[in-house]
Amino acid sequence: MSDISSKQTAGKQSAPQRARTSRGSTLGDVQPVRGESRPEVGLVPGVPAWRTTGTLSALQELVEVSETVPAVVARKAGLSTSELHSLRHLMRGPIGPVDLAKVLGVTSAASSGVVDRLVGHGHAERRSHPGDGRRTEVVITESGRAEVLARMTPMFESLAALDATLSEGDRDVVERYLRGATAAMKNLMA
Repeated sequence: MSDISSKQTAGKQSAPQRARTSRGSTLGDVQPVRGESRPEVGLVPGVPAWRTTGTLSALQELVEVSETVPAVVARKAGLSTSELHSLRHLMRGPIGPVDLAKVLGVTSAASSGVVDRLVGHGHAERRSHPGDGRRTEVVITESGRAEVLARMTPMFESLAALDATLSEGDRDVVERYLRGATAAMKNLMA
């Protein structure tokens, strides 16, 4: 777990705050996940108004898990993370090699290598751009689409089932919270 959610102010232990969950239990009643200790609830060094709550701990855990998912899924598929991210972008439609390099945050040469490997796996192909025969675009193949769907569908099904358990009011609250968290993270990149 990150420093934000697991450490108290150095040299000063504050009494843990017990955060209420939506079912009325307290964070102290929540069982740790697979051998992890319970997250400490309290102050974050340098941020006096911060109180780690169950929702903030859960958000931190979601962020940490989401950082590891692409590498694990890519490894299971026999791909690099760049190849997996490329397939994800190609699922939305054909893209030019230069644009693919931009969305991956790599050089054109690195992007070309990624495309070469995807073509070698049979997951993508290069085609002439329909509007300009001098340009090429990268297109996902049925093999590439099947690979992505086979790896990601179980997660999407679980998320859809979870979402279906929410009332419209609950969904509004969760959406507002997640969009606010996303905005806070995007502000770091501005």
